[in-house]
Amino acid sequence: MGVLLVNLIDLSKRHLLNETEHRVLEQILDAVEHDTKINIRSVAQQSYVSTTTVIKLSKKLGYQGYSDMIYSLRRHAEEERNAAAGIDLTSILETVDEARIEAFANEILRCRDNCIFIVGLGFSTIASSYFMRRLATLGILAYDGAPVDMMRGGDQPSLTLILSKSGETRDLVDVALHAQTLRHKLYTITAHGDSTLGRMSDNCLVIRTGGSVAYNVPDFFIGRTIILFEYILSRLVDRLQQES
Repeated sequence: MGVLLVNLIDLSKRHLLNETEHRVLEQILDAVEHDTKINIRSVAQQSYVSTTTVIKLSKKLGYQGYSDMIYSLRRHAEEERNAAAGIDLTSILETVDEARIEAFANEILRCRDNCIFIVGLGFSTIASSYFMRRLATLGILAYDGAPVDMMRGGDQPSLTLILSKSGETRDLVDVALHAQTLRHKLYTITAHGDSTLGRMSDNCLVIRTGGSVAYNVPDFFIGRTIILFEYILSRLVDRLQQES
């Protein structure tokens, strides 16, 4: 599943596509992602529709026609791939450890058939909700709340990801302790790797920040966390595309 296919559900909802149009668009996006040459007749045949239906779909999506749609989608896919490759992790993480990032992506894929828990408090809920929704576009179930809210001790162990700038928030430490009793893998994104949560975690990614806790100065923790999520998502997209 590539950078275009992850937006398939959003495109369908935004343009009010019916089931047939959704199926045709999925066929087109898959061809674009795999850089497959596919003409309008092939799309129509493989989707069991007429070429007129394909043309109407392209116009419904705001393009002048089929050729304009294919050109625009290919260009967009290339831009998205270049954007992910151009992320400078040294400006986001205190220490760039590709092995840790790869382990992060691997663990998400390992737990994709379970429910992944993403927990943050305060402003961190912005990032936790964002990542949950972005994972959903890949068909990965996630919940932006503590596992204590919906899990029992006998359920399948999964992954709990905690977002905490300080790494010392008592409520989040309690969530981490509960996740460990459920035999979850515990991952943390924080600004302080030597914090309580950082030390408890199986994997910890440390966001580069200025260190200030004042409310009247810029705080880049949430923004950089979201950019890191996008980088990890690009890894997931590549892996899922290889599987398909």
